[in-house]
Amino acid sequence: MKDNVSYYIGQRLQRLRQAKGLTLSGLAAKAGVARSLIYALEAGRANPTLATLWALAQALEVPFSELVQAQPVGEEGLAVQLIEQSRERGGGTLEVYRMDLYPHSLRHAEPHESGICERVIGLRGKARVGPPPGKEVGPGEEVDFPGDVPHLYASEEGASLLVFLHYPPVFWPKGEMGSEEKASLALREVGLGVGGVVLEGRWLAPGFWEGVFVRWGGSRTYLFSLPFAPLPRFAGRGLLGEAFALLHAPVEDLRPYRESSSLLLRALAWEGLLLKGEVADPTPLLFKTPEPLADSSAEGGWESRIPVDLYTQVELLHPGYARQPLFLAHGLETLGLTEGRVLDVGTGPGHHLLLLLELLPRLKPVAVEPSLASRQALAQLLPGVEVLPVDFTGLEVGEAFPLVLSVGSSHRMSTWNFLDKAYRLLRPGGFLAVADEFVSPFATREERIRHLVLHHTAYLVPFPLEDCEALWALRILALQGETRGLRRLAEEALQEVRACSGPFASFASLELQALLAGLDYEVETKTSAARFLELASAAGFQVEQHLRLFATHGSGPWDGGTHLFLLRRPG
Repeated sequence: MKDNVSYYIGQRLQRLRQAKGLTLSGLAAKAGVARSLIYALEAGRANPTLATLWALAQALEVPFSELVQAQPVGEEGLAVQLIEQSRERGGGTLEVYRMDLYPHSLRHAEPHESGICERVIGLRGKARVGPPPGKEVGPGEEVDFPGDVPHLYASEEGASLLVFLHYPPVFWPKGEMGSEEKASLALREVGLGVGGVVLEGRWLAPGFWEGVFVRWGGSRTYLFSLPFAPLPRFAGRGLLGEAFALLHAPVEDLRPYRESSSLLLRALAWEGLLLKGEVADPTPLLFKTPEPLADSSAEGGWESRIPVDLYTQVELLHPGYARQPLFLAHGLETLGLTEGRVLDVGTGPGHHLLLLLELLPRLKPVAVEPSLASRQALAQLLPGVEVLPVDFTGLEVGEAFPLVLSVGSSHRMSTWNFLDKAYRLLRPGGFLAVADEFVSPFATREERIRHLVLHHTAYLVPFPLEDCEALWALRILALQGETRGLRRLAEEALQEVRACSGPFASFASLELQALLAGLDYEVETKTSAARFLELASAAGFQVEQHLRLFATHGSGPWDGGTHLFLLRRPG
């Protein structure tokens, strides 16, 4: 067995990266470190510098000690070894290191994560530490400084130091003091449109109260409201008309459809009951592929972060999902596009095609799907569908299509490249139909982070996920306008749901992994619906129809949620 420091640190780096759901390319982009170097580090074939290790620890959003543990690491001029790691009162973390500076050494350190404070105590010799030009510290002396700004460690004669790193605690929302009267008032407030309230204590049983979702987390009670997207009351013949009627049906009319022979009607009825607080047995909507799928974590792109087998099993539980093929079929019927060959982008396992083909059985979809695991799932769910095993933006075919479909895949690639390629593959007068998730408009990074959190957690609010306190605290913080610590809370929430079992926890796990991928700008690059339309117009498309099918954040038609676009290439 290898026993060198590089090997152990490389193994630790690989475990942490995989636990965070990051690909090599994703970590490289976040850390500003070459992918080839990370690959070599994980293989134990490179000697990491302290600067590289700090950059990787920050990109992984873990304390430095999580990466190096007790292994001494160093570079020219100094050596560092972890001595102790402990939890501080109040929830923060303390790390203690011994740092040995060699004569004539100088190290410039990049800022650590926001909120870190450093305290340095001299053991031997004299050194300069802290923000440039640094303060002198000798044996028995100490210097305090913020660690989230550029700082240095330098010594002419050589020195030994004790370095204390104080990490701030994970930021949690403060709950209001609870009582029966306060719980009753909070219920009215949230029912009238307040996004969320948290009370200390358990005052209402988890469930659905007067249009309000009540959840427990730890010793707190969380109350949430969800925005509603007013849906047009379309009519239709046969299955189409029956499906539209379910969107506005009361609970007693939905219940019989839980065992319908139509997968579309089962999915719409199940969702309708869920949003009215009645959680039905999800088994009729779950898919188990008879044959095992390829390991999707080894693939590049979206499948490297979202397990395809799990996605295949639970995706039909996603609120708003079944509405996409329903309204898509209505739009295509209106346009007279109900049969013939159509191009379907990023088909995945093909849930949307299963539902769409119930309504428009004469369509002949040609699936564009580069993932092996997704193609294997598709072959089991929809055997016989023609598949092009390539990335859509690199697709070259000698055929112009009257219709290009994209359900849930446009945000997994460059929006501009997606629109440009779709325009090129359509015949003049052809249509691009896009059903996908979009966040509320944003102008800053902080707004985007908040809107992503509010978007993804909204899909989870209707599910009975009890004792998932980090999840509900995450949503409350975003509703309160906070951005501090949201990613760390999202990671805690993911660990919570992973510790649970059952299809609801599995679905929540996928949704939180998608959130984290979005925060990392890796394989999940959601924009706003308004920005998407701007880009579509710039690419040459004309909008024929836009609908918000499911609302996650905001009350306007262009705010966060699941949207449908029908775009026409002029000609």
